[in-house]
Amino acid sequence: MSGPITAGFVLIHGTLALAARALAEARAMKGEYQEVLARVRAREHDLVCQREQRQGARLERIAALHRQSAQHEARLQRLRALAEGAGLPGAAPVEKPSADAGDAAMVAYLAALQDAAHAIEAALDRSGAGRAADIRARPGQGDAAPSIEQVLTAYAQQRARTAGLPAAEVERFKATAARVLARLPLAEGAVLPTHLEALARQIVMAPTTERAEALATELRGAVQRAAEAQGTQQRDLVQARTLLGALADDVPPELKTALERVAAGTAPLEPQLRESAQALIDAAADDRTRSEQAAAAYVLEQSLRDLGYEVDDIEATLFADGGTVNFRRAGWDRYFVRLRVAPTERTVNFNVIRARGDEESEARRRLDALAEDRWCAEFPALLRTLEARGLALDVTRRLEAGEVPVQVVDPASVPVIAADEARAAGETKRNQRAR
Repeated sequence: MSGPITAGFVLIHGTLALAARALAEARAMKGEYQEVLARVRAREHDLVCQREQRQGARLERIAALHRQSAQHEARLQRLRALAEGAGLPGAAPVEKPSADAGDAAMVAYLAALQDAAHAIEAALDRSGAGRAADIRARPGQGDAAPSIEQVLTAYAQQRARTAGLPAAEVERFKATAARVLARLPLAEGAVLPTHLEALARQIVMAPTTERAEALATELRGAVQRAAEAQGTQQRDLVQARTLLGALADDVPPELKTALERVAAGTAPLEPQLRESAQALIDAAADDRTRSEQAAAAYVLEQSLRDLGYEVDDIEATLFADGGTVNFRRAGWDRYFVRLRVAPTERTVNFNVIRARGDEESEARRRLDALAEDRWCAEFPALLRTLEARGLALDVTRRLEAGEVPVQVVDPASVPVIAADEARAAGETKRNQRAR
């Protein structure tokens, strides 16, 4: 047996919105809810997958352009060093686009880097200094960057062709540079940062042991800082991808583009960018809460109707502002279940009520107990239906039938009764006028 019931409620994100859409679509199409829900869920899954695929492709393109630019920048730096050693002029500087430049600007930058590299290569070939061509890695679309060993070997070969240190010393300097650079974790296909490669080249090309050791100390510090920067960048990348996933598609393009650069691993996550993205996410969360509250009201109403109850029209603000709902089955006469929502406490209360009418008597009290028993038998089905549709109820208080008297209410407080009595009163007046 069951008397008044109190339950906490939880709005299940995602499930509730899907259920509300499926219920509305099933009602409009006069379809079966479970079949419509399956179609709605499939469409939602497809949309999410398409969004993730578009985002993934966009991040990969940004990362690919960044990798290519790093490869070509390193290649150009090596060629300029080779040209300098041969007493040849280097190509004119190539201006790098700003961080917020688009793909077209990056593609143009790559073309300019290639043109500059080709110009130096042509000059080296004309001068006969192209014998060190092995240092001129030719990274292109889809090509891997040269390894650290390949780069250092090329510099060692270049150093060996000049007067100065014995070959054994050159090899020792090369081993020192390689040992220090090995401390930097590089992702597959990543190019050695140009400032680190420049220091490594200076070590291999150092005129004395003392100079090589001093540069090795400098390289150790630079590698440590680069490793720390990589760790920070990886954390920024993960956070930026999380922010992108939580943002709506209609965010300001400049903010989305800036986050994409971070998520692609090509830019740091500045505090102002993080705060701007989080502010939009918070605002969207408020909108989502209001949408979920409206969805909960709709799901409650339609679920009661699906279970065969006559129910008051439920306001969309029920789970935001609170209020009461009365429902009953046909044949319950003047008995109802009154549902009261308290959003602040996040609770729902159910009470069997009776609209005032018959005199109180022992027979009436037995009918009250029967009404509570009847509701007790039906309540679990409502719990299961609501939870499956995203409105979970956790019963925290439940009194036995008869533990407190069934509440007797003014019929005017029950919309169905009030409407029935208004219609009856109108009919009576019309009949009286007819006489």
